[in-house]
Amino acid sequence: MDSAEHRRAAESRQAEIYRRMTPRARLEQAVRMSAQMRSLMDAGLRAQHPEWNAEHRRRVIAERILHARTG
Repeated sequence: MDSAEHRRAAESRQAEIYRRMTPRARLEQAVRMSAQMRSLMDAGLRAQHPEWNAEHRRRVIAERILHARTG
């Protein structure tokens, strides 16, 4: 099985897990994933711009999310 096949199999398994979750559990997972993403973005900004305070980083993160593009 090549890497593309592994990726497709993993995505299929992940979709099945999400389908079996209750709506509440899916929402809770989405909230956890969002918090983790924001935390990772904050860590990256702290490393790149140690002079920025937490409020400035929070605003930059919010702006990046607001203006994010998909597809």
